Amino acid sequence: MDTKEMKIKDYPLSNEIKRGLSELGFKKPLEVQAIVIPKILEEDRDLIVQSQTGSGKTAAFGIPICEKINAELESTQMLVLTPTRELAEQVKYDIEGIGKYKGIKCVAVYGKQPIEIQRKELKKKPHVIVATPGRMMDHLFRKNVKLKDLKYLVIDEADEMLIMGFGEQIEKIIEKTPDDRVTLLFSATMPLEAQYLSQKYLKNPENIEVKSDNSVLNKIEQIHYTVEALKKVDFLKMMLRREAPRKTIIFCNTQEQVERLYAIMKKWSYLICRVHGGMKQLDRMNTMTAFKRGQYNTMIATDVAARGIHVERVTHVINFFVPFDNENYIHRIGRTGRVDQNGVAITFVTKPEVERFEELQKFLGYKIPCKGGHVSRKIGKKEQKRLSKKNRYIAGNKKGVIVQLNAGNVNSIFTKRDIISTLRSISGINQSDIGKIEIKGKVTNIEILGGKERIVYKAFSNIKINGKKYRAKLKS
Repeated sequence: MDTKEMKIKDYPLSNEIKRGLSELGFKKPLEVQAIVIPKILEEDRDLIVQSQTGSGKTAAFGIPICEKINAELESTQMLVLTPTRELAEQVKYDIEGIGKYKGIKCVAVYGKQPIEIQRKELKKKPHVIVATPGRMMDHLFRKNVKLKDLKYLVIDEADEMLIMGFGEQIEKIIEKTPDDRVTLLFSATMPLEAQYLSQKYLKNPENIEVKSDNSVLNKIEQIHYTVEALKKVDFLKMMLRREAPRKTIIFCNTQEQVERLYAIMKKWSYLICRVHGGMKQLDRMNTMTAFKRGQYNTMIATDVAARGIHVERVTHVINFFVPFDNENYIHRIGRTGRVDQNGVAITFVTKPEVERFEELQKFLGYKIPCKGGHVSRKIGKKEQKRLSKKNRYIAGNKKGVIVQLNAGNVNSIFTKRDIISTLRSISGINQSDIGKIEIKGKVTNIEILGGKERIVYKAFSNIKINGKKYRAKLKS
C-alpha cells in the first residue's frame, strides 16, 4: 500500500497507541508523518528532516518512538530538545496523549521553574524527557538525569535553537548520550550551524525534505487593513463583530502593548486572556492551557506564543502591530490554517508601519491584499489613490445574489461559522465576497457579493460542509 494513502489504523502500531491516537483525533497522517513514521518504525536510522512549522513534526517522531519505547523499563529512552518552554510543554502534552494507554511517562524541564521540583520528577525515571538545552545541562551537571538507556535523541526546531545560541550546550548534551542512539534532527531551515551539527554527530543520516509548496499558506487568507493609530481599537471591535471568529490570537510586539490592549478588551468580554514573557511561568502555562481548552476564545500575545505552539481550531490571527521581525509574521499566522483547517490572517497597518510592512512583503515575495481600512477623510492624495472605493471596508451593505442550500436548522447541524469557513476554502472567494447568511428551517440563504455567485454555486457540487454535501441553487 502507498504510504501516502495509508491511514493511522493501517500502521503496525499497538492497540494502546492506536487508542491514544484515536482520542487525539488522528485519522490520516500528514505528509511529513507519512514519510517519517515508517522510517523510524522499520529502519531506526538517523534522519535530518526539513519541514515547515505547523507540518506535524511532533507526531512524526512521537508516534513511532512511543511505539518502540519499552514501558516496562523504568528509564529514559527518548530525549527531545526544544528551544522554548512553551514548545517543551506542547511536545510533552502530545507525547502523553500518544502514549497514554501504553503507560509512557513524560516530563518537561525548562528554566524559570524550580529545579528541585523537576529533580523529583526526574527521580521517577520518566520514559521521555522534553527539555530546553540550558535546563538539561543543569540537570546533567547535578547528575539528576541518567541517559545510559537512551535510544532516541530528537533535536526539534534545530535552526531556532542555534539562532538562540544553544549550539555549544546541544553539543555537550549529545556527548553525554550513548553512541548507539538514534538521532533525529528536525528543522524548518538548514543553516550552516545545523549542517555542521548533523555532520559531526549524526551517523550516515537520511535527508528528508518536505518541500513547502505553500500548502499551509494556501489555507490561510492573508489580508491587511490600513488603520489610523487612534482608531485601531474601534476598528478591531468592528472587525471582531463582523468576522465572529471561533478562536483568535491577537499579536502585539511588546508586553506593554499586550497589557494596554488587554485592559481595554476585557471590558468587552470575560472570554479574553493574555500571554507574554513578563508573566510568571506558571501563570503563562495555566492561561495557555485554559485557552486550548476553550475557556477563552481570544488571546492577546507577544511572539512568545508564535512559534511551535499548537492550539486547535484557531480561526483567526490578527497582527495588531506589524511584527518587527519578518520571520515572526510566518510563525504568527502559522497558528491558524493548521492540519486540515482553513484560517484568516489579518494585519493592521498604521502610517508609521507602512515602510516596515512593505519590507515584510518583499521578504514574503508576494503582496498581501488590502481590504480598505478605517481612515479619516483628511488623508493625502497618495493614500487616496491607494485606498480606492472598491477596497474600502464595507460592513456587508452591498446587494448580492442568494445561493440557497437545501438544508437548515431542522435537518442539519452546521453553523454560520462552518458555512463561512467552507466558502473561504473556495478558490477566488474572500471574506469581502460573503454577505448575509440566514439559516432557516429547511433552507439556508447565503448572500454572495461581487458577482461571484456562480463560482460558489458550481463549487457546491463538489465541496462539503462538515463532511456532508448539500445541493445548492441560485435564487432570483
